[in-house]
Amino acid sequence: MKDGKISQAGRYEEILVRGSDFEALVAAHNQAMQLVKSDEGRTGALLERKGKEMFEHGTIGGVESLEVRLSGSADMSMEVLSDTKRIGDGVSKLIEIEKRETGRVSARAYRVYLTKAYGWSVLIVLLISQVIWQILLVLSNFWIADEIPADARDSYDSTKFIVVYAILNVASCFIIMIRIFLVPVIGLKTSQLFFFQMLESIIRAPMSFFDTTPSGRVLSRFSSDQTNIDFMLHFYMGILLGTILTGIGIVVPICISAWPTIILVIPLGILYYSYQVFFIHSSREITRLDSITKAPAIYHFSETIAGIETIRCFWKEKEFMQKNFNNLNSNMKMDFNNNSANEWLGLRLEEMGVFVLGVTGLVFVILPSNLIKTDYVGLALSYALGLNVSLFWNVWMYCTVENKMVSVERIEQFTNIDKEADYIIKDCVPSNWPSVGKIISKRLKLRYRPSTPLVLKGVTFTIAGGHKVGIVGRTGSGKSSLILAIFRLVEPAGGEIIIDDIDITSMRLHDLRSRLGIIPQEPVLFQGTLRLNLDPFDAYSDAEIWEVLQKCQLDKIVREKPERLSTPVMDYGENWSLGQRQLLCFGRTLLKKSKILFLDEATASVDAQTDRVIQELIREQFQNCTVVSIAHRIPTVMDSDEVLVMDAGRVKEFDSPSALLAKTDSLFSSLVNEYKARADHLQ
Repeated sequence: MKDGKISQAGRYEEILVRGSDFEALVAAHNQAMQLVKSDEGRTGALLERKGKEMFEHGTIGGVESLEVRLSGSADMSMEVLSDTKRIGDGVSKLIEIEKRETGRVSARAYRVYLTKAYGWSVLIVLLISQVIWQILLVLSNFWIADEIPADARDSYDSTKFIVVYAILNVASCFIIMIRIFLVPVIGLKTSQLFFFQMLESIIRAPMSFFDTTPSGRVLSRFSSDQTNIDFMLHFYMGILLGTILTGIGIVVPICISAWPTIILVIPLGILYYSYQVFFIHSSREITRLDSITKAPAIYHFSETIAGIETIRCFWKEKEFMQKNFNNLNSNMKMDFNNNSANEWLGLRLEEMGVFVLGVTGLVFVILPSNLIKTDYVGLALSYALGLNVSLFWNVWMYCTVENKMVSVERIEQFTNIDKEADYIIKDCVPSNWPSVGKIISKRLKLRYRPSTPLVLKGVTFTIAGGHKVGIVGRTGSGKSSLILAIFRLVEPAGGEIIIDDIDITSMRLHDLRSRLGIIPQEPVLFQGTLRLNLDPFDAYSDAEIWEVLQKCQLDKIVREKPERLSTPVMDYGENWSLGQRQLLCFGRTLLKKSKILFLDEATASVDAQTDRVIQELIREQFQNCTVVSIAHRIPTVMDSDEVLVMDAGRVKEFDSPSALLAKTDSLFSSLVNEYKARADHLQ
């Protein structure tokens, strides 16, 4: 391929004899292999000199088409070899089972939700306003009943009736306006606090959390659970408070106007409570299961969209469709059962309401008029008619609030997860740290989680400031784990890492990570603008950014775009080529002017020209800096000052490439021979 077109196609031998760019690539590989083979008949000094010559001419980058790994595998796997290995009494699981509360929603969850925004003071004002409103509403109804008696129409004062009735209703409107204002204000502030606390908790979570928690669980909390708190919970809470007081405001007038119905209050109350308890036990658990079954559906769907091209290439559409249907069916079962439970409850509450209405009417018909005040007959019947609606809404709203409070429980779980070390510690390190770039590791131990085995087992070494060091080893040897420990993405389980006389565990994470440079194997760009990806914290001027783009040989490409530094970048940088993305990541590191640079085989996936650009940038811009490179290919480390050979979480060898190759029984020599054998086989 060349310039987006097929330059040549054919069999290996045919293209090779035609004389082309492919021949140049093969020649570059052969030169690299000569460097490896030269140790068989030459001295170590000559070997080292040849390696530097190859590095300076940029021929090493041509080997990327073969991608022969030292480990013999195409990708780096996690150093933890088994996700079920027992350590003492604990068991490590790659994906942890999602925690689910059982039984009633705790009183603490209600207290946290109700008092998170403004404490108890505003809540008490809301409660008092609701009580006053209900009292005014009942008084206005009794005022109508008392002021219009059937036997005293001549004494009726319409002016007095209208004035008092108007005062009661105006006061009621004023009170209800206070309630209408307070409910959304409290709800909005509470939802904002929950969201930002959960967001901060997720951002500050250690890497072990993301290793064991599927993204679907996180998405479900930020989507469905947060939606419940944003739009529904405060609304239902306000309605529940109103329905409870309305229910009391219905039962009390009925008992006053038709006092024999008091006899029914106790048994009906017991029946009402039993229905509520029976319903809520089932509905609450179904709601929890609904939230849990929704996470796999969201996760699977998002992963399917992200990998749709691969799915179609392998003709796996039906399998993924079936998996999606299965996830949706599991979730729909919970919705169906929840709706069925609502219908069950509604039927029984309607029956209770009809029964109370019939008994109230029967009381007025059977009992003599001297036992019951006839003025309240209409009032009592109107209240009894609304009792069934009130009962239904009381139970239904309480159960709905209880179900929605499950979202508070789930979000609370994610606001209380373990966090990384303190991000900010004042006056921690000098402003010019690191100035030398010396790295010392003393008996370093590392494990990904408390219940997993050690992946670094007492690693000890010293890297002098300004040296270029390559780290090699087979898959699972601990190469990447060492970088994770230095950046404190995983906290060490023991030992020390000292950079320029400062133990990194005593530093704030911001100082540590912002002053170390790293170029990952897979370049990462974020949706936004080009400037945002190069300078996310807006710490550098446009002139500095253009200077970096020029060094990365991207300035001409960017100047040709109309938006220039405001050029949009799609998700994962899909509108930029892989080589351009890697150069942009390198430019981001150049802006930081880091004294220490880590590379995780940064040129493994780019073309030869981009590889040469990056190698030149490393030589020119990081000439006096410490460069630590995780290497998966032999030619990458031949120009290093030293090579650190890892094996099973321990340092096996640490010396110059020539010195290690001079020892025929060294692990590095065996890795070189394996590389050479595989490369000869590919030829």
